Amino acid sequence: MTSVAKEYCTGCSACYSICPNNCIQMKPDNEGFLYPEIDTKKCIHCNVCTEICPALNKREYPSAFAVINNDEHIRSESTSGGIFSILAEAIIEQNGVVFGAKFDNDFVVVHGSVDTVEGIGVFRGSKYVQSVIGETFKECKNNLDNGKKVLFSGTPCQIGGLKAYLQKEYEKLLCVDLICMSVPSPKVWKKYVEYKTKASGSRPKTIAFRYKNPNWQPSSMRIEFENNTVYTAASNKDYYLRIFSSEICTRKSCFHCNFRTLKRQSDITIADFWGIEQICPEMYDNKGTSLVLLNSSKGHELFQKIKGKCKIKETDIEDAIKHNQCAIRSREIQNKQSMNKKRQKAFAYLDILPFDRLVKRYIYDSVAIRSYRFIRRCLGKIKRSIIK
Repeated sequence: MTSVAKEYCTGCSACYSICPNNCIQMKPDNEGFLYPEIDTKKCIHCNVCTEICPALNKREYPSAFAVINNDEHIRSESTSGGIFSILAEAIIEQNGVVFGAKFDNDFVVVHGSVDTVEGIGVFRGSKYVQSVIGETFKECKNNLDNGKKVLFSGTPCQIGGLKAYLQKEYEKLLCVDLICMSVPSPKVWKKYVEYKTKASGSRPKTIAFRYKNPNWQPSSMRIEFENNTVYTAASNKDYYLRIFSSEICTRKSCFHCNFRTLKRQSDITIADFWGIEQICPEMYDNKGTSLVLLNSSKGHELFQKIKGKCKIKETDIEDAIKHNQCAIRSREIQNKQSMNKKRQKAFAYLDILPFDRLVKRYIYDSVAIRSYRFIRRCLGKIKRSIIK
């Protein structure tokens, strides 16, 4: 096979799923991200994995909508406006199967499937970790080959991987991706869960990355433990959310993402509708509003069927992505060289330093930098007062 440079490999698992001789395994590297590892002795050099790799291949601009689920309970349990649950219900009501990211018993984020409306709940809510695809591409194909309707949700690169694996279009497959900032290391997430478990003296029972308390903004990390204690912290205070937003534990391919585009491989794209209070004030009540991009005729067809279950307002695509720039470009990092050094050091010390010390050392600014910024703010205020 032709190897893809590590910084471009998304870990989508298409090559693992398609290999006819099962000579590819997805193995974690020292940072905890999964990469394909080839058993060269078993490889028959068919090059199928190279031909279908979505990282080597790049699709008309979508229609944009603001959406709010009419069911307030489901909306409150969802990260934004609760659109995913409506889409999933529509597929299951047609005797279909829904795939998405969920927690396993150890709070590892994995892909799984459900075929009941009651089961959809495990997929609700953001999970800021790269999920393990496992055998779900193959399970998805089996369902499609048996005539089942399938909704497969995931990151844009995971949808790209699925499409590459399937190698043909299935009329009964509907793909839903999300506007993704980046995928953090599963190893970093595991260290965080271990740190919080030790601090509380109990295993987690539930975890919410974007807990509404009760409002959509600001949100917070919330962990309920088996000993009935509860941890809640704002996103700028929680150690994991800080390390996630800093992108210091991000997969390398996220800095070179080929999937940040409005020409998506999915049928529907969903996200938080940031800036909705400015664009469509009538769709904003600070309880969560979904942004929905319809990328294909299949996406439009399903959307027409679920309109009675939600409040909808069509918006201009340019307005829709104005506050959702991760749809089309990576976040700009002012000092990339400094970020690279910090990232290397953070992963080097991940197995050495306690999680809280790791975050404080590589995420929080030093006293000198904070003092410098404080002085600059003060001088700016003095300068403005003199000008007035």
